[in-house]
Amino acid sequence: MPNTLPSWATVESELATRPKGAAVLLAVRAAARLVPVIAEGSGDYGPEAVEWACATDAVVNVVEAFARGENVSRFTLDLAAEIARGTANAAAGIVRLLGHSQAAVDSELAFAAAAFAADAARLSSASRIASAAMQAVRVVQASGRVPDALLLADYTSLTPGAPLWPDGEPLWFTEARAILDAAVGLPTVLQLPG
Repeated sequence: MPNTLPSWATVESELATRPKGAAVLLAVRAAARLVPVIAEGSGDYGPEAVEWACATDAVVNVVEAFARGENVSRFTLDLAAEIARGTANAAAGIVRLLGHSQAAVDSELAFAAAAFAADAARLSSASRIASAAMQAVRVVQASGRVPDALLLADYTSLTPGAPLWPDGEPLWFTEARAILDAAVGLPTVLQLPG
């Protein structure tokens, strides 16, 4: 199997001829592989990074449900895209305050991938769906955390329900996913100064 995807233009053009669900599934699988990396930012940015990961993981879950054919309203998909972008904005504020790190770079890519996946799900034009799906794949590829061959495998023979990491999860994913799974539903509590 080649180590790189075909040209982006070729992939995007071909995606526009596929059913919408195939493009959305490609996008959301790419995002699902990267979103847990946001939780790694807790070392630099505290428990808020885990909340960012939880919010963005919820976006991925909504888009995955849509890609599986479950009933998801247009409003819910609109909201999901805005949650990913809003979470990115909140994270950017903390990064400006506490300083830049590799965790911030990785998180930005994960936020973008989730937002693009939600965009692909909520759009109606085949060319725009394909464009949003490819943007999700491209930002995940830019992270360097997901092998091109894995992205290519999804593109060439996408199978719903296939494992995200057929050859086994990388350690960073397993560790980040464990942080994320352990924290679901545990918000940071703010208190007014007394």
